[in-house]
Amino acid sequence: MHSPEPTEPTEPTEPTRSADVTDSPADRVIRVGRRYNGPPDSANGGYVCGLVAARARRMLGTDGEVVVQLHAPPPLETGLLLTRAGRRVHLWHGEELLATAAPQVSVADRVDFVAPAVAERAMGRYEGHRSHLFPTCFVCGPGHRDGLRLAPGPVPGPGNRVACVWTPDASCGDGSGAVAEELVWAVLDCPGGWTLDPLRSPLLLGRMTARLSALPRVGEPVVVVARGVPGDGRVLTCTTALFRRDGTELGRAAAAWVRSAPTGTLQDRKVGNS
Repeated sequence: MHSPEPTEPTEPTEPTRSADVTDSPADRVIRVGRRYNGPPDSANGGYVCGLVAARARRMLGTDGEVVVQLHAPPPLETGLLLTRAGRRVHLWHGEELLATAAPQVSVADRVDFVAPAVAERAMGRYEGHRSHLFPTCFVCGPGHRDGLRLAPGPVPGPGNRVACVWTPDASCGDGSGAVAEELVWAVLDCPGGWTLDPLRSPLLLGRMTARLSALPRVGEPVVVVARGVPGDGRVLTCTTALFRRDGTELGRAAAAWVRSAPTGTLQDRKVGNS
């Protein structure tokens, strides 16, 4: 998948954690476990962006935000090599370039908080329960046996918004009681896609950047709210934010998604998923 070029640098940021990454004197390798899929045979885009962003901050030695551009679907259970070239970090599978990370000036516009009770009601309207192009997606797939099962449903009122409540369990922890940074990126990924009419044709994450002010704690219910700008173009944008139940913002993300060719009517897809 090819997608829009990332915006040009300022400075990136020091990670809180870099799970699933190993170092040697000569190279750095990321291996994405099978649990963390998006489409069935490739990694969830937000999860990979979170892993790459954390490592890129260290490799670049800075503490600003990072934008990650995905060029091709990252495979699962495969060693993927990170290299630095000037003010960019590249992720490779053999000779194939999978992703590029670079410093980013700013993240996303503000997303208004949605009260937990409103978000919980929105979950009952989640379209993915009826039809889903990637029903085993680790983040939002109802068919993933060990996934997060986010259910971002439409919020009544102005603006194209979805919301849900999520309570991270112990499998999401980073060992300190907080949720792993790459999983927060993943949670900030998929809900935005559900604001962009994803059932019309497959949408794949093309570019993502996030600013995390704090990590949620394991067992802490949090509210995810996304706002999108749907349209007929191939590249669509959205913003997503994560809040504590009292409305304190924990982080926000901006993303660009790339739409592929239509795969059939909505009725066809409902029949196929029934």
